[in-house]
Amino acid sequence: MRFYWKQASAAGGTEAGKAKILRSVLFPKVFDIFEFCSDELKQSLLQGRELETSNRTKEDEERLAGQAAAEEEKKGEDVEMEEEKKEEPTEPKKLVGMAAKAAAKESEIKRHDEVLYRPFNSGLDTGCYQLIGVVTHKGRSADGGHYIGWVHASGDDWLQCDDSFVTVVKTEDILQLKGGGDWHTAYLCFYRKLEETPHGV
Repeated sequence: MRFYWKQASAAGGTEAGKAKILRSVLFPKVFDIFEFCSDELKQSLLQGRELETSNRTKEDEERLAGQAAAEEEKKGEDVEMEEEKKEEPTEPKKLVGMAAKAAAKESEIKRHDEVLYRPFNSGLDTGCYQLIGVVTHKGRSADGGHYIGWVHASGDDWLQCDDSFVTVVKTEDILQLKGGGDWHTAYLCFYRKLEETPHGV
């Protein structure tokens, strides 16, 4: 709650009225409700959480195997170059490496978005919810100020909808909408349920 009814104060000489809570309040990107659940619900969520842990382990193993294969390939290329005594500029290799990293990043974003926005009930519940939208209020007064909408677009990109102006911002900017003084105060946070499916599905 960011707004409340402030009682009149004879000592402070203020009248009763609406007021805005200016204190900073943090909110998470991923909200895990597991500890707030009943024991019965926790039992039903454990299956999804165990699958999530298993999937992350498999993904880490695949990532490490890919890095090891790339290092072996690089060693093989270095040996061939020494044997052929060729001197090639290192810049093209950097471009290839950067292109490979960009492709991997794009694939990771695509996978993230597919998981986040897959149809409901297509996986197991984990008790985790990811932030996909925020409505903020900017200003000190409950009777004035400005409301702005922030909507997740893809990966690390969000859209800031300020009247007819739409700009792209990053997740780190969204997590700074915690209020305090005149800064943007998260008034409504929208989360989407995260479900887990077997690795590769």
